[in-house]
Amino acid sequence: MPTAKTKSKSSLLKRNIYLGLTLAFFLSLISVFVFDGYMGVYDTVRVTTTQEGEQVMEPDSWLHDDYDYRHYVWTEEGQDISFHYELENRCLSDYTANVEVAIWFGETKHSTLLSQAVTVPSFDTEEFSWTIATGTLRPGDIAANYDFEFSVVIERDGVELRIVVHVSAREVELK
Repeated sequence: MPTAKTKSKSSLLKRNIYLGLTLAFFLSLISVFVFDGYMGVYDTVRVTTTQEGEQVMEPDSWLHDDYDYRHYVWTEEGQDISFHYELENRCLSDYTANVEVAIWFGETKHSTLLSQAVTVPSFDTEEFSWTIATGTLRPGDIAANYDFEFSVVIERDGVELRIVVHVSAREVELK
């Protein structure tokens, strides 16, 4: 027959077991959210212009942008724009994709800057860089004293990142 002393030890042991299981469950749940938030494939783009300096477009800004995965960059005609694209693999396995970078005017593809199959090892980064000379991109149907826009579209496995570049016209001297 259990005594009062052994009965309280038994109930204390049960409470400690339940408390330990509850803490273990809570910590495992928290670790799943931390692990899940870190894992995945992430895109980062750095755009350098003479007017705005360097702009960094982090993975979070691509995911939460209300403008359908678009970012805007401004520059003056004749200025070069440098792009640096990082594809970071935070998965346990290698990531294989086709990466294509192209210049678009509206719905028309102007040129392909980069088209390459890439394999990124687990927990590694693949980097791409290119420069666009805006002085050579003016469409023929836009007069020299008007601004124009084009898009740099980075596409990999169905994910499309669009950077709209607004080019300010050079000031034309009127005679």
